[in-house]
Amino acid sequence: MFIGVSGYNHESAAALVDKNGVLIDYYREESLSRIKGDKSFPRRAIKKLLNSNNLKIKDIERVAFYERPLSAFLHTVKEASLNMPRSLPLLAHQFRNFNRSSVSCYLDFAKEFKGLETKLIYSDHHLSHSLTALSYSNSKKDICSVVIDGFGDRSTASISLVVDPTEINELWNCPYPISLGLFYSSITDYLGFSINEGEYKVMGLSAFGDSNSESAKLVSNLMKWDPNSNKLLSDMSYFDYHISTSNSYSRKLEDLLGPARNPFFPLVAGDKDFQRYADIARGAQDLIVNLLIKIFTHAHNLTSSKRFLFSGGVSLNSASIDRLAQLPFVDEIIIPPSPGDSGCAIGAAFFCYIKSNLQNSLNISKPSLFPSVIEKRNDKFLTEKIINDHFDVLADNEDDAFSKAAELIGSGEIIGTIVSSSETGPRALGNRSLICDGRNKDTVKKLNTVIKNRSSFRPTAPAMKYEIAKKYYQLRPELYECYKSMSATCKCIDDNISLEFPTTHVDGTARIQIVEKNSCLEKLLSKLEKFNIEILANSSLNVSGDPTCFDLIDGLMVCARTSLVYLLTDFGLLAKKNSIY
Repeated sequence: MFIGVSGYNHESAAALVDKNGVLIDYYREESLSRIKGDKSFPRRAIKKLLNSNNLKIKDIERVAFYERPLSAFLHTVKEASLNMPRSLPLLAHQFRNFNRSSVSCYLDFAKEFKGLETKLIYSDHHLSHSLTALSYSNSKKDICSVVIDGFGDRSTASISLVVDPTEINELWNCPYPISLGLFYSSITDYLGFSINEGEYKVMGLSAFGDSNSESAKLVSNLMKWDPNSNKLLSDMSYFDYHISTSNSYSRKLEDLLGPARNPFFPLVAGDKDFQRYADIARGAQDLIVNLLIKIFTHAHNLTSSKRFLFSGGVSLNSASIDRLAQLPFVDEIIIPPSPGDSGCAIGAAFFCYIKSNLQNSLNISKPSLFPSVIEKRNDKFLTEKIINDHFDVLADNEDDAFSKAAELIGSGEIIGTIVSSSETGPRALGNRSLICDGRNKDTVKKLNTVIKNRSSFRPTAPAMKYEIAKKYYQLRPELYECYKSMSATCKCIDDNISLEFPTTHVDGTARIQIVEKNSCLEKLLSKLEKFNIEILANSSLNVSGDPTCFDLIDGLMVCARTSLVYLLTDFGLLAKKNSIY
């Protein structure tokens, strides 16, 4: 057995791969700690991997950390030292917290899981990303890997040729501090959203912006691609993320764009300054798309490949992927369901597997979108009294429960799902979802703004079968795998009724989900055919700001904290008592 681990800098996670190259278990630390974006040493995740699979320390052959900690530490310190004395607080912070950084992972393993530290190896950060993406590809060789994130080990973007899983050759990289990911995070911060959490809000806000506005043009010119050197260029005087512990952008950026948004005031379409903020978001999105096109074009020139793996935090920018698929040399783009740092734990686990099987034939199996091991017996034991006291069981076997849930959705109700294993990535794909009729505007609005308590400018995702999607959306075969995990948006067909769907964004696009065979949503959609419902609105089961629900207890808590009444579970369809249904 092989364990991969990520942590300390962004989302922490742990993954388990067996001797046959199969991902058999995976947990994000936030799912267990209930701390959004938990980046601490993934003690709970590793412990659950071991306990859920009845493993001892002796059963683990190797464990890999997803990056080289000392390299990451030294590169940030080196850059900060070049900007003295302004960077003195950052340097002091880095050295003061040296033992709390990823450099301490060896000691944390020794403290929490004695014996595992002797089996610890380190993977390059971008290699971990590449291996994660590669595992989700049907082809495991002769493919180009593009990784773009905030920062990893020594670079912020890279292009590699995957000859096969044992030979991945890096051909180009963008050295820190110039970073597409950190640029977008700085704009996220400027717009009053939380870094590492609010980037998708910027992406949603950008749809309301105008690319021809002065603000958008100013932002879109903050970074450039130099065709002579094939390098990203940026005037770093607009940014402080490389020299400050607290500021991601400088006063010079505010002088250029105007005052930053106060995060303590809600952002509502039509309010004063909303359009300016939307135009700034549009400029950031335009910059990302334009530079991704340059990087992918360079990647094709270097490798001659027409099939691409795309990972790193920037690949979560689903609004940019459709444009990349239109490039004439692109035949396929594969984005893993968890392309950020938490997903790197999967790549690190496969790194262990590869290192231990160099002399043998390798078989990296394509992982499930729902790999976590769920202990149903434990769930039932912990929740039985809560369910008996506070819920009615409307149906207690699977077929009846799905039939009754479909009937409720057909009558305009919202259903929460805690079914089978949880999703790998940040996007709920049906097993940990809030769902309703995707064409019922009032119900979709209630799901989004009342239960989820989200900003009104952020749309939910439409989920449907592939045959239905073809009726409404301009699908691209290059992105078929991406549609399964909500990794890419697509445009509505011109003059199509889909333009009026409440799941369609203001710019005529939607982040669709093509449901997989025998999945929770596919079963529900089959039941809904008699109600003439072919599209579901799908959003993660959580309250805004909280991690997505992991187990049944989390789902019951959402019911307790919100107006959600119905919960579809492995033990049947539940309804809150004292509710009108």
